[in-house]
Amino acid sequence: MDKINDLSDRARAYPSGDAQGQHPALVGSGQGLSHQNGRVRRKKRAQSVREVRLRCASWNIGTMTGRGKELADVLKRQRINVACLQETKWRGGSDGKRNGVGVVLDNRLKESVIDVKRVNDRLIAVKVIVDDIIFNIVSVYAPQSGCEESVKEKFWNDFDCLMMNVQDNEEVFIGGDFNGHVGRESDGYERVHGGWGLGNRNVDGEALLLAACAFDLAITNTWFKKRKEHLITYKTGHHATQIDFFLIKRRSLCCVKSCKVLPAEALVTQHRLIVLEVKFSVSPKIRKHRRPPKTRWRMLQKEECATMFRNQVVDKMTEMSDMEGKSVNECWNEMAKFIRKSAKDVCGESKGKGLIDRDTWWWNEEVQNVLKEKKVAFKEWQGVEIMNVSLKDEKKALYNECKKRAKKAVAVTRARAQKRLYETLDSPIGQKVLYRITKERERRARYVIHMKCMKDECGDLLCEDDKIKERWKVYFEKLMNEENDWNGILQEAQVNNSLEEVMTAVKGMKDGKALGPDAITR
Repeated sequence: MDKINDLSDRARAYPSGDAQGQHPALVGSGQGLSHQNGRVRRKKRAQSVREVRLRCASWNIGTMTGRGKELADVLKRQRINVACLQETKWRGGSDGKRNGVGVVLDNRLKESVIDVKRVNDRLIAVKVIVDDIIFNIVSVYAPQSGCEESVKEKFWNDFDCLMMNVQDNEEVFIGGDFNGHVGRESDGYERVHGGWGLGNRNVDGEALLLAACAFDLAITNTWFKKRKEHLITYKTGHHATQIDFFLIKRRSLCCVKSCKVLPAEALVTQHRLIVLEVKFSVSPKIRKHRRPPKTRWRMLQKEECATMFRNQVVDKMTEMSDMEGKSVNECWNEMAKFIRKSAKDVCGESKGKGLIDRDTWWWNEEVQNVLKEKKVAFKEWQGVEIMNVSLKDEKKALYNECKKRAKKAVAVTRARAQKRLYETLDSPIGQKVLYRITKERERRARYVIHMKCMKDECGDLLCEDDKIKERWKVYFEKLMNEENDWNGILQEAQVNNSLEEVMTAVKGMKDGKALGPDAITR
């Protein structure tokens, strides 16, 4: 995926400027830039601006069952940072048989999540902060045309409540399947409709336009001139429509660089992937301090490393045997320093281990080849003209056969991998692998990783450091100055532990625990 933050250098040498043209004379009044130091000043001005680039996607996936790895491959190949998914059919917000919405973020944005609101199985909102800009990412799955009016009314009421909680200084990306046609012409909705839609407008499309006008949202699909094939978001047989849209605040429409449909992706046969590219200019951000590396104490489980480390420590203890005139703390500090240095040389350092994908840890080359064949068959099927019915049916049958083989290969490979894992559970290695997978699943299931902002007394988000510090100051002043009931008598703590009890407790401590203040494992 693309890097989210890129420095923008807008200083350019045009053909008629620096390289070929004659330099102007010096400016005596001091107004403007002279030819001697003007280039340096322009570069400094350009480097004072940073750009936040995002590639957002919206896709009605049909179902997430068995499609996790393929979806990840598509998003990685298309360099998607944010993906709004519909009809996931996962348990949680729904019964697992219909509806379901979700938001997929790349690794960098996942650490920037500050809030998640799961309204129901048709609405979910994720709040992300990137370089002091707050983005509200909303995934929407509107009721179909055949649903009851009460269901549609409830959906739009929930949508209104969700949008009314968004602050004016926050950005909004709404991607989803609205199951409505906004039409090609704007016809009274010029503020939100760009005039480059598809087909005729219906009642559900009218409701979408009214909601866009109420919250001043622009339907980005209609603001870019595309050929008809790149406007279609839903296609089945001879029926082709535009029902999936991306909405953004009207004032931020100038930041949208492109909104397009990618019809070549083979994961879903009916709905097509929509990609929105945006670019926001922000002030430069101070580089974060890199975490210090950690010693690989687990390497002492190997006999070679343990023997080498033991010999070095014993030699050091022999050298320190006749250290007279030094206190216990001085001796221990010197020994601890040597232990850390020796462990670093023998075991090495780690800067963080890779994450285990909870759905693809059993993936192998055979499964990848089968899925590749399925994708090729899909593209061949979609590439045949509609008029050639016989060839299109033949390609479709070939695609269905490849699809069945892919499902079978995935199921068989996963079952084999799980069987091998179950057989090794009794061994220490198998237990460590299971614990690592379980731990990684728990980490990936978290909605909020780091708290980068906080709310004030009114519930508004504070993102600036000065305001956050002031909020903490007011909070602790109020907390520490509250009067509590106390008789004014201090009671001393009673410590009755004997030396034998302390020694017994120390001997009962287990190995492999967290490091102590001296950074040495027990």
